[in-house]
Amino acid sequence: MVDRDKTKIENEFQVGRVIGALGLKGVLKVRLETNNPDLLSAVKTVSLATGTGAKSHHRVESMKYEKRHMLVKLEDICDRTQAEQLLGALITTERKQIRELVEDEFWMRDLLGLDVFSTEGEKLGTICDIIGEAGEYLEMKRANEEKQDTVLIPFVRALVPTVDIKARRIEIVNLPGLLD
Repeated sequence: MVDRDKTKIENEFQVGRVIGALGLKGVLKVRLETNNPDLLSAVKTVSLATGTGAKSHHRVESMKYEKRHMLVKLEDICDRTQAEQLLGALITTERKQIRELVEDEFWMRDLLGLDVFSTEGEKLGTICDIIGEAGEYLEMKRANEEKQDTVLIPFVRALVPTVDIKARRIEIVNLPGLLD
């Protein structure tokens, strides 16, 4: 049996939240959930979910990245009053509308549950969370039974040279003091 809710969630991409209206023609100001707005270049339709649980589907007239926010014009949102009624709404789209990832790009949520190894091959733990607005830290639950706590690993190439989503594996340079 297929879990339709789980499949729907996996196929849904969170674009961001409506944080304001710009101008009189119903342009939405959106705080993005991604740090790569280029991924959204081919989006043609979106869904809006308000705090009241109402969900609506819309065709995108235009999207423009400006000053760390996305300005989104939807075909059927015609004025500022309509746009202001959408404050706080979550905007999602189908994952298939998002630009394909290139080599060395991955979805942050795909890192959750990956095994962490040292570059020497020792299993150190499992990624249990991503910390920071731009994913600056990986939180790892230790594999060591004596220490069942978690540690933060700065997510920079110098310390995390290998991320292999297919193999479900991350390698880190285990510098002295990093995991203490």
